[in-house]
Amino acid sequence: MTQAKFTFPDGRTVHRLGLGTMRLTGQPGNFGPFEDWEAGKTLLRTAADNGVDFFDTARAYGPHWGERIIGEALAEYGDRVFVASKGGIEKNGPTGAHIRRDGRPDRLKVHVDESLEALGRDIIDLYYLHSPDPSVPFADSIGALEEARLAGKIARIGVSNATLDQLREAMAIAPISAVQNRYDPVNGGDEAVLDATVQAGIAFVPWGPLGANPMKPGSPFAETGAMGVTDAIKALLDRAPNVLPIPGTRSVDHLLANLKAAAA
Repeated sequence: MTQAKFTFPDGRTVHRLGLGTMRLTGQPGNFGPFEDWEAGKTLLRTAADNGVDFFDTARAYGPHWGERIIGEALAEYGDRVFVASKGGIEKNGPTGAHIRRDGRPDRLKVHVDESLEALGRDIIDLYYLHSPDPSVPFADSIGALEEARLAGKIARIGVSNATLDQLREAMAIAPISAVQNRYDPVNGGDEAVLDATVQAGIAFVPWGPLGANPMKPGSPFAETGAMGVTDAIKALLDRAPNVLPIPGTRSVDHLLANLKAAAA
C-alpha cells in the first residue's frame, strides 16, 4: 500500500500514517500490559510489513508497556522503523491511573534512560516532553532533552500538549522536530500551532486523530455519523503535508483499513 511521506528537517523520511500504541497497554483505567501480548506484537509487525514505519508510544503507557512491546516486536526491523516516545509524566497507584507531570531535568534524564532500556535501543528517533510541567520552567525541561540529544541518546526532540508560545520558546533552545497536540478534523484543535509547524517544516502529530473513541455510538467518527474513519484520515492528511496521524487499534483488520484509506 503506497502512501505519502514526510521528511524531517534532518532528512529522515517516514510514511505519514503512523501507529499509536496506547491501546496496546490495557483497557481504560487499567494500564497493565495488553491482555494478548503476542497478538499485540503480531499487530505491530503486520503494520511494519505493510509500510508503517512511524510508531508512537510513551514511557507513561503502562508505564513502559508500550515501549516494551515495541522493543520486542520490532527489534528485527532495526532502522527501518522510526520510534517516537515521550517522557515527563509519572503514573502511580495500583493501576497507574494517577497521573502527575514531572518535567524536572534530573527526572527527564532518568526517563530517557528508562525509555532506552524498555525499547532496547541505543538511540530513540524522537522523544517528546509529554506535557509541560507548570512547576518547572519550560526552558529547563527542554534543555534537559537537548542535553540528551547532544549525548546521542535521542535523535530528535518534540513537544506535546504545547502552546504556540511554548513551541516558540522550545525552538529558541533546541532544534524541535515535531509537535504532538490534540487534533481531529471535526473538532479541530490549535490551528495556530499546526500552522506554525507547517511554516517551520516540522511534523505535526495529532493525538486522538479519530476522537477518543471513534466507534462509540454518537461519536462524529462512527461510520453512521458525520464523518467515517476513512474520511477522517483523508481529511487529516489533506489538512497539511506535515500532518502525521497516529490512530491506534488492537485490530489487524482496522489497521489495514486505515492504511487503505491513507493510500486512497
